[in-house]
Amino acid sequence: MTERKGLRTRLRNWWRRVTGKDGTEPVGGPESADDPENEGTSALGQAAQSEVAVELPPVEETLTVAAEGDVFAFELVPHLRWSSREMALDVLRERAALHEEAARGKLLRRAWSVARACDPGDPVAAEKAVNKELRGGWCYHDEKGLIRCRPSVRMRMDPALREHVRPFHLTEVRMVNEHRLGKLKADQVQELTERWLQVMSELELLGTLGAAERRLLVPFAAALADEDFWKVMHALKNTRRNGAEALADVLTAAAKHHEQVGLFEYANAYDKALSEFCRQMGLSPFSWVDTVGDVEELAP
Repeated sequence: MTERKGLRTRLRNWWRRVTGKDGTEPVGGPESADDPENEGTSALGQAAQSEVAVELPPVEETLTVAAEGDVFAFELVPHLRWSSREMALDVLRERAALHEEAARGKLLRRAWSVARACDPGDPVAAEKAVNKELRGGWCYHDEKGLIRCRPSVRMRMDPALREHVRPFHLTEVRMVNEHRLGKLKADQVQELTERWLQVMSELELLGTLGAAERRLLVPFAAALADEDFWKVMHALKNTRRNGAEALADVLTAAAKHHEQVGLFEYANAYDKALSEFCRQMGLSPFSWVDTVGDVEELAP
């Protein structure tokens, strides 16, 4: 009889290894299904196949690990997940609490060497490196059964370093936002200016605007598009006008001097150049833009 029970036990163990089942199927015929010993083995097999897991309430105390250079440190927040296939959930929670302090110590030892190779200003990279080191966790051979601990961490920058770099990050955020808003405003001003130029050219029956016409009309279109942009374009127009007037004076003087010494061909060439230049720059009293100069004073 003892031999028969031993054979039945070996057969059940072999069946469990081969099929992954819990051994509840009767192996020795109908009588083995009613065997009390078989029921006990079935319950153990069921417990062995189903894993239970628990996460204990987080501990408020953070751990500190040195960063590269050993000047600053990382604040490390551990997270422990416990699991077992050999005990009930309540038992696992009780036994995990007993091993928690030892697990935190082991986590600190394994994280220490990894963190010391990480830039203190990059907690994200340090967190990834430490979690890679902790991947898989470790096991405790508890008196109630085997327990697996799967740790992970969250890491924060050293408070002293955080306060030091905060102003620089705030400046960076401000500059990025100002740049984005500046580009948006420039795009809007360009679109509105071009639209007003189109309206003016259509009202004046000018058709396609050339370079000279655009130089003269842009300041007025800018006044309708954006006040700041108009101020800049108005200053640019005045600078160009002053330079053009100075150049026109030079050409006028040159034409008179050449005429006085009898170089009429040169004088005539200077006079034609002066007329064309004044026409393009809006300085000629007969230019089509002459009336525009009167309206300019009304711009905001």
